[in-house]
Amino acid sequence: MTHVHPTRDDGVVATLSEVVGGPVGDHAGPRRGAGVSVLGVLLAITALTFALGLVSKTACADDGWSMTDASRYTHACVSHVPDAYSGNGLVELAWPWSGDRETRLRYPVTEEPAAVGLWTYAAARVTQVLSGSPDVGVRYGEPSATLAESGAVDDERRLFVVVNAVGFALLALLATAALAAAHRRRPWDAGVFAAAPVLAFAGIVSWDLLPVAAVAGALWAWSRGRTALAGALVGAGAAAGVWPVLLLLALALVCLRDRRPSALLPPVVTATAAWAVLNAPAFLSGRPQWERFWQAAWERGPDEGSIWTVVAQTSGLTRDVGLPVSWTLVGLWFLGVTALVLLAPVRPRLSQVALLLVAGVLLLGLSYEPQQALWLLPLAALAHPRWRDLLIWQACEVVYFAMSWWWRGGLLSSGADTGPRFYWLAIAVHVVGTLWLVAMVVRSVWWPEDDVVRRSDGADADQPVVV
Repeated sequence: MTHVHPTRDDGVVATLSEVVGGPVGDHAGPRRGAGVSVLGVLLAITALTFALGLVSKTACADDGWSMTDASRYTHACVSHVPDAYSGNGLVELAWPWSGDRETRLRYPVTEEPAAVGLWTYAAARVTQVLSGSPDVGVRYGEPSATLAESGAVDDERRLFVVVNAVGFALLALLATAALAAAHRRRPWDAGVFAAAPVLAFAGIVSWDLLPVAAVAGALWAWSRGRTALAGALVGAGAAAGVWPVLLLLALALVCLRDRRPSALLPPVVTATAAWAVLNAPAFLSGRPQWERFWQAAWERGPDEGSIWTVVAQTSGLTRDVGLPVSWTLVGLWFLGVTALVLLAPVRPRLSQVALLLVAGVLLLGLSYEPQQALWLLPLAALAHPRWRDLLIWQACEVVYFAMSWWWRGGLLSSGADTGPRFYWLAIAVHVVGTLWLVAMVVRSVWWPEDDVVRRSDGADADQPVVV
């Protein structure tokens, strides 16, 4: 066979394959004229997974995404997308970084990154074209609260979610294609992403699939030696969510291990250029409004979902104390990853290093929202394509996803005054699941003979696997 088949490579997949006849045979080969490629199957699985995620949001969609916060949480169909349309002025096609006084009195400045702001503005334009191009000038005379509750805006909000969902689905398909092409002999590893429960549950909660798709593309470009393109995609991802910058740090560590610091220059230059280009419209049209995203990120204290939530609720930890402690621990985590990269018997793969860095931020950062599990998904698919371990991690994330939102919806409140213990339990489950994934990746780095990707590619210390 031209590639590693999952039923012969992974015990979980082999067991599940018994339903359809068992693992592929020893003499199996490519079938001419079959008409279905590995990529075609993976894209179909991605589409099905994403569609199931949309079905799970039916309760909110049927209500026009105007349900109360409690109802959204109890139905587990929370999404920030519809709120952006009527809450940030897109219903009036207001430029997200406008400094117009009347606009700012009616709507708050967006706290999303520049690329997300451009995406939502474009989606609002498409929505209004599909809605018959309503006269937004008439809307300026209505109170913003009244306008948000009107029937016409209700229909547009539904359509706005659909427009975004179509875009997100395309991004998910592109990410799957990139991951499938990253390892020539292991295209099926992308199935971890394509069939991920996390993708179904969190795919349209927010705009996290923008940086996720960019990171998947960057990993593919790096695997092909297209370092400049990889950097450009990292820069695009960083413009939609700062965390892809950690991929550059992972590249720096890999280049340090290889003693090739010059190899880092092209991706850094193109990443900076791509980030600057995507931020330029916001920066040039309204610098104070553009700075709001950075101010909001800096001002955030111990927030929902992180271990610091538990610490703050049990000890009264404040932002002034929590912020430096959090960043200190993240710095120590990064130092630990650096030591691992430099001391490992064989140079770790890029996806492994990037996963460890991102996981440190998710575990020790001041906040954690359910959809942030998507950040690890493309990295996990390449770093540790073991279905058992990835399903354990994702099961923990699904439990956290459900318990945290049900807690916020009041379903897990006990009659006794016991505090938010169910919420703390949800956070603990998320932390344990992520640490499990981290431990599995660290093991494959320290004992490279256990790395299934390296083993299947027949690589050794002289020919390290790239991603």
